[in-house]
Amino acid sequence: MPYALRSALRALAHRRGLALTVIATLTLGIGANSAIFSAVDAVLLKPLPYPDSERLVAVYESNAGRRQATALVAPVRLEEWNQMNRTFDGLAASYFENATDTSGPLPERVEAIRTSPRFFSVLRVDAAAGRTFTADEERFGGPSAVVISDAFWQRRFNRDPSAVGRVLQLGGAARTIVGVMPPSFRYPAATTEVWIPAQAPPPLLEAREARFYRAFGRLKPGVTIEQAQGDLSAATAELAKRFPRTDAGWAAAVVPLKEEQIGGVRRSLWMLLGAVALVLIAACWNVACLMIADAARREHEIAVRLALGATRATLVRQLLFEGLILAAAGAACGILAARWIIEALRTLAADLPRIDEVHVDARLIAFTFVIGAATTLLFALAPAVQATRAEVSSALGRGGRGQTGGRLSLQRLLVAAQLALAIVLLAGAGLLVRSFARLQEVPPGFDPDHVLTFRMSAQWAERLEAVMNRHLRTLARLEAVPGVVAASFATVMPASVDLPPGEFRIVGRDPAQHLFATGRTVSASYFQTLRIPILQGATCRDDPAKPFEKVLVTRSWADRFFPGDNPIGHVVEPMSVAGLRQEIIGIVADVRENGVAKDPPPLMYTCGLQPYWPDPIFLVRSDPARDVSVATIRDALREIEPDRAMYAVQPLRARLARTISQQWISALLVALFAATALLLAGLGLYGVTSQFVAARRRDIGVRMALGASVSNIVATVAGQAAAMTVAGVVAGIAGALALARLMEGLVFGISTHDPWTFALAPVVLAVVSLVATAIPARRAATLEPIAALRDE
Repeated sequence: MPYALRSALRALAHRRGLALTVIATLTLGIGANSAIFSAVDAVLLKPLPYPDSERLVAVYESNAGRRQATALVAPVRLEEWNQMNRTFDGLAASYFENATDTSGPLPERVEAIRTSPRFFSVLRVDAAAGRTFTADEERFGGPSAVVISDAFWQRRFNRDPSAVGRVLQLGGAARTIVGVMPPSFRYPAATTEVWIPAQAPPPLLEAREARFYRAFGRLKPGVTIEQAQGDLSAATAELAKRFPRTDAGWAAAVVPLKEEQIGGVRRSLWMLLGAVALVLIAACWNVACLMIADAARREHEIAVRLALGATRATLVRQLLFEGLILAAAGAACGILAARWIIEALRTLAADLPRIDEVHVDARLIAFTFVIGAATTLLFALAPAVQATRAEVSSALGRGGRGQTGGRLSLQRLLVAAQLALAIVLLAGAGLLVRSFARLQEVPPGFDPDHVLTFRMSAQWAERLEAVMNRHLRTLARLEAVPGVVAASFATVMPASVDLPPGEFRIVGRDPAQHLFATGRTVSASYFQTLRIPILQGATCRDDPAKPFEKVLVTRSWADRFFPGDNPIGHVVEPMSVAGLRQEIIGIVADVRENGVAKDPPPLMYTCGLQPYWPDPIFLVRSDPARDVSVATIRDALREIEPDRAMYAVQPLRARLARTISQQWISALLVALFAATALLLAGLGLYGVTSQFVAARRRDIGVRMALGASVSNIVATVAGQAAAMTVAGVVAGIAGALALARLMEGLVFGISTHDPWTFALAPVVLAVVSLVATAIPARRAATLEPIAALRDE
């Protein structure tokens, strides 16, 4: 072991308090940075886990006239695009389906994906065991096959190699397992368990308005997004000429597949990384203050060693080794802290795209130790060089009891900067916390308490009449459960999804007028279950003979399309279903169906059973005075549907909370980062103020001996702290105002220059500064003049 390293270890062993403080500070800064960096790296920086993933794009249909920026793709159009394009190696698609696995003793819900031809070949991923689908298995009427995920293989077959070739009973059909995908393959979602060929029948392949495919494609080498967009636009224009009734007005939209998956969280993640970077800077500056102070205390020691013949290079090397040891220890502890924070992130941010890919890996370890090395250069090298530049005679004369004004000034500057960073983070956290509080206060327009939500596994291939009868049978059985007040279903979870508005016409008005409104399909008791007030007219009935012929509209819909008039009795025609006419029978209160962060949209509730949606969301309201357990409901449904699995069981209140979980996570993390920065700033202020008192010990003793009052001494110490605090507040407010411009779109219900937030942040900082100054000020006030003069 080099002599300088041994000396550094011995020196740190004698200064354990300093070493532990520095390591703990670095652990906070580096650990938090490493964890958030791992999330940014996995979600935003790493390519998707497919070969040449940068060439993968998501493809949609779009219709500007119908206000549909993105829409799903019809199977027939996907095949036509494959034949007509010149820029893609291939286009494929999938759609989601819940299958029931009845191979075991109890029915089990399985998350399945129906795949179009070329699905695996476009992604260019082969099976880890067995194979993917053949062309024969992908055609209508072909052999029944299934490919399973690695997780399903582990859970169901304990990784038994003989699983390939076994038969699963999925959705009432026997399907042979032909392959197992590798662990990294999770398209289109990490929760996907099995892939089944769509095997679309010819009538469905010819239905030009049956848009249900989520399509993607692989660009040819060298092709840009713009070229692919132009290519498909030309193809859709040609199809519009051939099929004007169904294709006119429709276009294609092409976006990178990665952007389609993670675009919604990009801004929040970069904001979190910026916030935690400020914490790391504050930690480094805090450590720099400690090291500078330590170097000042060791001036006498260094001067003695220089006088005894030690070279400056040797001493700088030892001091640098001390910094490297502290940085390495802080980085190692930061890795351990990052692992804990990552586990917490996986729990808190379970809905974050690619969250399962966030983990400690070689990239994260390298990032962490690079940060450690950088911090070493920042807080170890400069103090080391400065300490060895002191005049030997001067340092020996001071005996290590002095503190040069330049060093103390540098420390004051660093503390003021720490205080400024704390203000910036406090303001950002305050904005996010107040925004989240406003979100929680927003009334959704319905009562979510004592409402349980769940789904029942079903298949899209079920007959329409059988689906309607099953829905009626399920609702009747739910309402018969003791303690159940009402039961209903909806195709979309309340206040959860922002669907694009659909076009409709009002019979009797100009047919060329384009009108748009959001739509929901619900059962008759939906309004009773959610306690949505019926303001006027009547509610609907579940009539299998006349589905979709009645609608209720919200107050905002009536005010927009019938200002000063009564819409009840009028008839509307949705453009999505040719020939369908719907009579308006009632008006209900406004509901935030597109999410609590959005204003209530003009909304039309289509009444009736939904034969085209086999697995809707069921909602059950129970009597608060009578407990209705999930097990009771499950047993009741098993009586009528023994081969179906009940899943996605959750109280509506919890589901509503999940819709704003991203805002909550951002507010919580930034608040934690702000608290950390505030703690570091307080510690830095305490340290510098204590050093000021120690450096001015003789001056204070002289002043007290000459009759200075305790209040004058305290005012002198407090003035030093106040100067740093005021400088930090001024700089911090300026930085927070600049930050506010970047937070547009991240806050709700308040201004990004919210006066309460910008007033409270300096107050909090002032309180922390007061606490940090109190102990050094008291020490100065209780100083014995004779003892101080004798020490000098």
